[in-house]
Amino acid sequence: MIIEGIATSTQDVHDLNRFGADRIELCGEMEKDGLTPEMVLVKEAVLVSSIPINVMIRPHDLSFRYTDREIMQMEDQIREVASYGTNGIVIGALAEDGRIDTNALENFISVCGEMDITFHKAFDALNDQFEGLEMLLKYPEVKTILTSGGPGGVTDNFEHLERLMKEAEDAHMTIMPGGGLSTENVAEVIERLKPGSLHFGTGVRSGKSYDTEISKEKIEFIRDVEKNWR
Repeated sequence: MIIEGIATSTQDVHDLNRFGADRIELCGEMEKDGLTPEMVLVKEAVLVSSIPINVMIRPHDLSFRYTDREIMQMEDQIREVASYGTNGIVIGALAEDGRIDTNALENFISVCGEMDITFHKAFDALNDQFEGLEMLLKYPEVKTILTSGGPGGVTDNFEHLERLMKEAEDAHMTIMPGGGLSTENVAEVIERLKPGSLHFGTGVRSGKSYDTEISKEKIEFIRDVEKNWR
């Protein structure tokens, strides 16, 4: 099982590498639920990390709808992070009607090259997630959907997530549960969903804040739970 953790600094990147995470989502401004990080951080993170880094590409937190100018800005950011050797990007865009903005998505894919693409929690703002999944399955470049399965956290949406994972199980897509995961609920989540990957934010930090450090003990606890389940 892949353990993905959010990093907001070079120290976070070092710690996630040292403490046994498998992949990093690199973000800026987590008080806004994650925006595009500073490019100097992206460059440094790739240099010091031995595990894959996926970079959030999100210019603002006003909505998941973007103007043509913002989409061009995002394309430029994708090109830049690609030039640093980043593993992937984390993106999402919605249209006015509450569906996936396929024009924006295709623009992002066109400049992404070989990088992995994760469709982020804009997925949770869709009017119909199953329609959204069907649409994303048309794009083999999109490897992962990060979702809590709807409002609230993962543990609020078990049945919905089970349905999404069943719909995606024979395709190229990985449904990665994320949202509210912690050492307190990870055993239940693994037992119920049997996920191939899990996404952690403050759940692998010493406190319930991004101002606190990554916890070696919490990552080791999650690993132990996974081993016991297997």
